Amino acid sequence: MNSGTRWRGGRFVFAAALASLSGTALAGTITGGLAFPGETIPALTVVAVEQGGKQFSVQTKAGQRSYRLDVPKGTYIVFAVPHGEGVSDEPGQPPLRGAYSKFSTCVMNTPDKAEKGECTEHDLLTVEVVGKDVHKRVDVYDWYLPDAEKGKLLAIQLDGKAVRR
Repeated sequence: MNSGTRWRGGRFVFAAALASLSGTALAGTITGGLAFPGETIPALTVVAVEQGGKQFSVQTKAGQRSYRLDVPKGTYIVFAVPHGEGVSDEPGQPPLRGAYSKFSTCVMNTPDKAEKGECTEHDLLTVEVVGKDVHKRVDVYDWYLPDAEKGKLLAIQLDGKAVRR
């Protein structure tokens, strides 16, 4: 039965209506791997920011190697902010951010180039979500962002509930 079709007794099938009750219908899913420079991966807040500024985030636990975010239709950049025990920014340095970038895809698609230090592009990549897509391999592996790319992430004012430091 299609949504909007009337049942006997005047009841509706509400699959689409329930999604819109939350204010934003979820259209797709973004998933990927997580990495961190160091011995272990700390707790992270993985954030997907839509071009209009809406943010969707998920908290991960220390040691977690992947994430999943359900998001509405849109174009997103995806990045992570470390937090929790044992994580602090270096004095005088910009706060640490990891991102999905050309470096991330190079590391995953051409490990031989990564081993030789030939993955050198760090441009942020976008993820286009339409329909009920599942975007896999949106890996947050780039923690070596140049100042220009890191500045784009630092300019995003995170929702207060997104990061607990």
